[in-house]
Parts: sequence; structure tokens; C-alpha cells
Amino acid sequence: MDMISFLPDDLLLRILWLLPTKDVMATMLVSKRWQSLWCLVSRIVLDDLKYHNDDADYKNFTEFAYRALMKNKSPILNCLNLCLGPKCHPVDVGIWIDTAIARRMRRLIVKIRPGPPINLPSSLYTCETLEDLRIANCLFSDVFCSLPFLKSLSLMMMGYTCLHKLLHGCPNLQFLRMSSVIDEEHEGEDITIALPCLRHLDLWDSRDKSKGGVYMIECPRLEYLKIVDDVVYDSRRIENMPNLNEAHVDITQGVTHRFLRALASTRRLYLCASLHSEVPSMVICFYRLVHLELSTCAQGWWELLTQMLQNSPKLASLKLTDEHELHFPSEETPDCWKQPSSIPDSLETFAWIGYKGRRGDLEVANFIIRNNATRLKTATFLPQSNDVEAKYKMLKDLVSLTTPSIPCQLLFD
Repeated sequence: MDMISFLPDDLLLRILWLLPTKDVMATMLVSKRWQSLWCLVSRIVLDDLKYHNDDADYKNFTEFAYRALMKNKSPILNCLNLCLGPKCHPVDVGIWIDTAIARRMRRLIVKIRPGPPINLPSSLYTCETLEDLRIANCLFSDVFCSLPFLKSLSLMMMGYTCLHKLLHGCPNLQFLRMSSVIDEEHEGEDITIALPCLRHLDLWDSRDKSKGGVYMIECPRLEYLKIVDDVVYDSRRIENMPNLNEAHVDITQGVTHRFLRALASTRRLYLCASLHSEVPSMVICFYRLVHLELSTCAQGWWELLTQMLQNSPKLASLKLTDEHELHFPSEETPDCWKQPSSIPDSLETFAWIGYKGRRGDLEVANFIIRNNATRLKTATFLPQSNDVEAKYKMLKDLVSLTTPSIPCQLLFD
């Protein structure tokens, strides 16, 4: 007995929503009931990955795509997902998107695999029902933009042509992810991200650090910020972020005190950066900071550590880590390290991932465990060494830091 066919339509449509469109259309062969049911699925996924044998094969994909869109009868098209290769024709892509817009499309995903980027149809920029837009390797048209209900925008491998118009036309945007590669024509242009409703910003940039322009970020409601790049130290200028809860900053070329001051309201902070020596020092109070993770691969990380410990009165968790996506070697604390004048009374846990046991490393560990950390409960170390003798020496040196008067518990892994 076909038990699935006895399920209610709403449940069957949810099941079909999870399947690729090619499989959804194949269900019409199951029974007469399914012949009309598949047309009501509100999600269409078109992927041409398996249609590259020859032109005739790709023509079959194109015909399948038109059939899937034209026969769909869902009152609202919740999602159109296009994953296309270099053989796709911009005219076809434009018609498919226009058709989805006419069906009150809410989410559009366009991913063009490596090859020439394509232009998106101008109708996309005034789609009043669009809430989620994710595009990769596409070009923007220099047209008027008004996307009043767009809440989430993801731009991958995009140039900056007309980006300011796109962002200006999204007044209610809450989530923005940008991963961009600048073309030579627009290298060095300044970019302003001024979005009053934005809550989540994820920014990755590969612009030439000698030519890159300046990012001005003005997002007063921002709660989460992630910046990963390798550009010049003063190309990120952030203003007015009083509601920031979490920040992930990985700028290997260095940051200014002015940049750090914009992060002062965050509660959780990951830093892989060095303080630029050409800028004057200033006192920055991280008055809400509870958790700090600091990478030891950036030159001068110890200077950041000193300032953060002195100016984070609520800090409860400190983590030093040698882990980094680009596998940079960790920088050892110099003998002339300027130790912080104090450690916050609130510090309860300390961890060091990738601990190497060098002289400067031991000095930092000794200072944090012995000096003013009256409430420190645990100190966890994950030594980075395959040498048994070297690892044993690390552990022996760390054990010597504790005394009966220091209640801290040392943990090794």
C-alpha cells in the first residue's frame, strides 16, 4: 500500500520542498494525485552541473528549467535557487528571474561557477516581495534600486560597481555578508556601509592593500561584526556601534586605537591584529567585555593583551590561541614586554591553545596566574609539541607556577 499518498497535502509539500526540482518533477509518475501536487512546491532549484557533455545536453537542461518555472502554480514562490556554470546564457537567467519575480519571489540564490560574471535583470532591483538575496559572481546594473522588504543580503565574489546604490535601496536590511574582489576599474574606491537597521555584518575583502579604498561602517544597531582581510591598517573606519555584542576581527596589517574604540561596547571579542605604531595611544574602556580571544600570530599581540587586561573591568574569560586559517607562526612575547598594571578581578578562566613554552610564553602565563588573578579558577594549556621531552618540560614549568596560596587549577591536554 502507498502510505505516503495518504499523507495530507501540506506535509507532502514540505517533503517535496526539500528535494531538488528534478526529483520533484519526477514524482508526477507516482500517481494521479502527484501529477498536480508537484506544481505547488514553492521552491525551485536549477543546477546545470551534470549537463555539460555537449550543447544538446545543455539544451535539455534549459528546456527543463523553463518547464519547471512555467508549470509551477504555487501562489508564492518562496525560493528560486540557480547554480549555473559558464554555459548559461544571461538572457535565459534574466527570464527565469523575471518569471520568479512575477510569482512574488521571496528568496533568490544565484551562484555562477568560475567563469565570466553575468548581469542580473533590472527588474530584480525593484522586487517588492524579495526578503533574502544571495548572489555570487554576478554584476550589478547601474539602475535605480528599491528593495523595501529585503532583510538578508549575501554578495560573494562581487565587484563594487553601483554597490552604494544597492545598499541605499535596502533600508530594512538586517544581515549583510560581503566577499568581494575589486576589478581594476574600481580599485581604490571608498565605500560607505550606512544601514540603520543592520544587525549582522560579515565582511571579507581581498583588495590590493596598496590600492584599497576606505570602508566607512555606520550601523548603530549592529550586534555582530566579522572582518577578515589583509588590507592597510586605516582602511576600516567604524562609527557608532553601541549595541555590539560580538566581534571577530582578523586584520593582519594592524589596527588603530580609533578602530578599537569602536569595538568598546562588545561582550565577546576575537582579535588577530597588531596595534599600528604610527598612531597615538589612547585609553579605551571595554566596559562590557566578558570573553576575549586573542591570536598570538600577529606582531605585537602582547601590546593588545596589556591594554585589554588593563581596560576590561568585567573580563571573565581569556583565551590565547595559535590557531589561524593562514597558518602564520606565533610571535613570542619579547623580554621588554610591558606588563599590565593589573588584571580584572572578574577573570575566572584562562586558556592557551598552542602553547609553546618559550621564555616569553612562560612569562605571560606566570603573570596571569600569579598576579592579581584572585578569582582565577582554571588555567588550561594545550601544548604544541610532538617532542615528549619538550612537552614534559612545558608541563613541569607550568606546574611550578602554582602554590598553595594560589587556588587556580591547572589543566593540561
